[in-house]
Amino acid sequence: MKRFIFLAMILASLFNFISCSNDNDNPTPPTPPVAQSRGAYIINQGNYYSHIPGSISYLNTVDSTVTDSVFLAANGVQPGNTLQQGLVYGSHFYAIAYESNVFFACDKSSLHIQKELQVDAPRAMAAAGKYIYISNYSGTVTRIDTTTMSIDGTVSVGPNPEELTVQGDYLYVTNSDGLNYTKGYENGKSVSKISLSSFQVVKTIPVGLNPTKIKSASDGNIYLVAMGDYGATPAKIQRISPDDQVTDMMEATMFDVHGNYLYAINSVTDWKTYETKNTFIKYDLRTGTSSEDFIFPLSGYPIAINIEPVSGDIYITNFNAGAYGADYSGDGYVCRYSNADGKLLGTYKTGVNAVQLVFVY
Repeated sequence: MKRFIFLAMILASLFNFISCSNDNDNPTPPTPPVAQSRGAYIINQGNYYSHIPGSISYLNTVDSTVTDSVFLAANGVQPGNTLQQGLVYGSHFYAIAYESNVFFACDKSSLHIQKELQVDAPRAMAAAGKYIYISNYSGTVTRIDTTTMSIDGTVSVGPNPEELTVQGDYLYVTNSDGLNYTKGYENGKSVSKISLSSFQVVKTIPVGLNPTKIKSASDGNIYLVAMGDYGATPAKIQRISPDDQVTDMMEATMFDVHGNYLYAINSVTDWKTYETKNTFIKYDLRTGTSSEDFIFPLSGYPIAINIEPVSGDIYITNFNAGAYGADYSGDGYVCRYSNADGKLLGTYKTGVNAVQLVFVY
């Protein structure tokens, strides 16, 4: 959400550069998990205005315990200002911090830093083959070769790109125009389609206003959230077909996909009363039918939804309530729900502004 752009962290200590580990000269894509995750790294973005740094927590999904600040414990430094996103790929855990302009690669288990690179206002990551792709808010996508841990290419896309996803031979990138909020994100109405082989934009796909989140699905389609203008134009989920046709689906502000289902939340705050209304939607990608009572009631101030890929358990991160709506400066929490029946399985404390769970196997 664009309102989170301004929830940045205080400046943290610069990392000591450490040479890249020998990940092997010809890495192969990670083996698909065969058992439920042993845990998840929780990406806590922090809050710039309250001078609260970001952090990474670890949720043990086996014994349901949370360990705070595991990155700090492993390296002696915080993971940069405005921690945006994490990614587990192969033997590494990767993360980016927007305000610090930093990308770092860590050992997946220990979180010890193995390599740090300077990048340009990074927002999100995706992986394919031997490459990590990073969207930069300056209007580009950077490609990092994981065999050398070096930047080997950059391509221009639309204004202020956000999330990106891989489907088949292409990389899809949302262009939000997020910094142009005074003019209603007027240039933020597209998705850039990039050929993985040529690393060039081959098509610009018109979509709804202010697209941000995007994911690929097993049905061959791409799904995205066009966030609108947080007022007269509501957020909605759209589908991009393999032939690049765009279809409106439902109003929602966040989502994830798992197997044949899309799980979405429409969280709408009335900024006059600070009251937030949440609707949870489970949508069958095969039949086009949906249910709004799978998880009910869904209270609080949700930030993000992530589905554990094997069990399908649903994790929703939240702000606690403050004096006026959400408490953006305090610790939040994550709720875990069963994929089978929507039953609440546990509630766990997180850090400030938990924007993502990254599952580890």
